[in-house]
Amino acid sequence: MEKEQQMIFKFRSAMVIALLVLASSAFSQASGFNFTLEYGHRLVDRDPPSRFTSAVGLGLAYQQDFSNRFGAGLDFFWGGDSEGAQSFEGIYSAKYFFTDNSSTAPYIGSFIGVQSLKDSYSEIIPLGNGYTDYNYVEVKKLQVPVGLRAGLRGGLDGYFGELFVQAGYAIGSGDFYVSNGKQVKSSPLFFGVGLSFLGFGWDH
Repeated sequence: MEKEQQMIFKFRSAMVIALLVLASSAFSQASGFNFTLEYGHRLVDRDPPSRFTSAVGLGLAYQQDFSNRFGAGLDFFWGGDSEGAQSFEGIYSAKYFFTDNSSTAPYIGSFIGVQSLKDSYSEIIPLGNGYTDYNYVEVKKLQVPVGLRAGLRGGLDGYFGELFVQAGYAIGSGDFYVSNGKQVKSSPLFFGVGLSFLGFGWDH
């Protein structure tokens, strides 16, 4: 039942994002695609906590400008942290540019998305007479990150790049699974610093 609910949630989230993109494309003045490298906060809070755990992701983004001050982006990230947790994210962001976005311009905005987490652990199974065995268990969790994003992006017409930082809260974070009697939780902090490259766009 839980897997069915997760599948329905993923489908609805994908449909909402697709409708947002289709609706916005009818009024856009420029569009573009780019790849992104992102360095971020750890995905899972383990016990004992690690001070040096971080996450790295590779993304593909579609961007649109509706006017010389307003734009939006849809990012898909695949990544994981240094302790083995993996993630897939779809992030939709709205951007307000402080100067004309036909050339390099700073911006600030908000984002909302869907984050699917996957982790695994070895479950100890007592066999009696002092013997034990291990069962490999894979667990998944869905979250909805929301927050603010700020950055600097080049004009979409032709080749462009982008630098950004985003931070927010992952709705639905918390209890993930129990490993060896200890509760493992997903991190409520959603944070990342990104560099976009190989961007190519065009005017409509």
